Amino acid sequence: MMYITIFKTSVPDRESLVRIEPALDSAFGKGNWSFAFEDTDKIFRVVSNSPCTETALHLLSEYGFLGEELPYSLDEFKV
Repeated sequence: MMYITIFKTSVPDRESLVRIEPALDSAFGKGNWSFAFEDTDKIFRVVSNSPCTETALHLLSEYGFLGEELPYSLDEFKV
């Protein structure tokens, strides 16, 4: 089973990822996470084999960023 977890964050821009990117790659694997900086909520998306909310929020906090999991349902996307 694959989990897709979405977070609202305080990560302001791509330049800010320089510090946290290696930790995200290590925790989730390169290519399994992304940010949408064009969104006002600075969306952070993680695809994983298991629930990852605690790990993601811990990493964001460790690097000085805030994060909040956003609830969603695949039904919203007609999948």
